[in-house]
Amino acid sequence: MDLSSERVLVTGAGGFIGAELCRQLLEQGLEVHGLVRERPAPEGVTPHRVSLLHERDLLKLVERLRPARIVHLASPVDPSRRTSLRWMFEDIVLASGQVAHAALSVGAFLVQVGTCEEYGDGPTPFRESQAAAPVSPYSLAKLAASQQALMLHRSQGLRCCVARPFLTYGPGQRGPRLVPSAIRAALAGEVFRTTAGTQTRELNHVSDIARGLRLCDERLNGRVVNLGGGEEVRVRDLVDRIWAICEADPALIVRDLPQREGEVERFHGDHSLARELLGFSPR
Repeated sequence: MDLSSERVLVTGAGGFIGAELCRQLLEQGLEVHGLVRERPAPEGVTPHRVSLLHERDLLKLVERLRPARIVHLASPVDPSRRTSLRWMFEDIVLASGQVAHAALSVGAFLVQVGTCEEYGDGPTPFRESQAAAPVSPYSLAKLAASQQALMLHRSQGLRCCVARPFLTYGPGQRGPRLVPSAIRAALAGEVFRTTAGTQTRELNHVSDIARGLRLCDERLNGRVVNLGGGEEVRVRDLVDRIWAICEADPALIVRDLPQREGEVERFHGDHSLARELLGFSPR
């Protein structure tokens, strides 16, 4: 597929993954438009501040731009177990539905970005063919948004795929995420409290995940695809590795926090479909 003249609309263009995706799309020579909120889009992206919950304004923008692809990344991220389900459904499911209908109206290919958390506490390695088993309001809402896009594909011909990125780290990541929090504490010589860390996680660099999203196209029409392939590592070993790289005092690591409610012990995916259909594997 020749993408040289393609116009792409990215929602969440100022976010952690969205900004990196936009940079890669620009390097590819594409015309990139981005929906942004608090954080600005990368230089070279044409920004727009239309709310995803304002259906008429969103539809007007999409009909004016007529993008060939829409990558829907904009979403709150809160994997806690007690988040308001109503708030999650408004900000994730309703917003995703507006984007999907806008894509359908202009015939754009929609990359609905889900999450590996949709698999919840299901058997590992997580495969696209297995039943989802969400364990938080966030993962339940993301699953509903994914199923909504696939329903529109089956019933109304929406050209789309659901991409499920696995846990991502890298430059620009903010908030109380494990890797940046551990790095900050190690460099500052501060106490870092964590759980016993026996659970495993698969982590992937943001540049790899963005590259996987950039590759999503008609080859995946109507399908779900896992994006990842990083090393499965115990959380305690990951923290120890960060401490060693930063040459920090290991006595500052205090493993006295309880595991969160509904903690998943093993968390990694099967990524053969992305390798076979997209030629994608992490670098």
